[in-house]
Amino acid sequence: MRSKLLLGIAGAIAIIAAVPEVGSFVQSNGVPKSVLREIGRQAEKYGRQTTIVTSAGEISVYDGDTIKIDGQRMRLLDIDTPEISKPRCSYEEEVGYEARDRLRELISQAGSVEIIDSGTTDKYGRNLIYVEVDGRDAGKILVNEGLALRYRGGSPAWNERKRHWCG
Repeated sequence: MRSKLLLGIAGAIAIIAAVPEVGSFVQSNGVPKSVLREIGRQAEKYGRQTTIVTSAGEISVYDGDTIKIDGQRMRLLDIDTPEISKPRCSYEEEVGYEARDRLRELISQAGSVEIIDSGTTDKYGRNLIYVEVDGRDAGKILVNEGLALRYRGGSPAWNERKRHWCG
């Protein structure tokens, strides 16, 4: 069992090492989902654009916890940012735009962006993902900067988030 695990890890490392450039898209059968998609690019080439074009496709930031890659919406796991499409108050809308803009900035200024798919979807069919920018979890950065809260499901948690953003 241990030798199979080590062999699997060695194979995943070999696949990643074989990528010719940072901007390549890694996808292989047999590679664990935790190794998933490496989306790298040169930050200075894309500056502060809303849509970042990579060899894997375009990354668009919809709001602070939702991105699109080639039209497929994906939601960041474990965080919740204020709503911008249907805000419950003006402060929520204001911070929602700040969270969206900060996620755009993190992605556009990163030397590499890694999308890590959890293998699950939410009730809207969006893949639940982690976004790592230069090896740091973008969701945790937003939480630490006060632009997002840790996500908890259920009505009581929803009401807590509403009170947090709107009083």
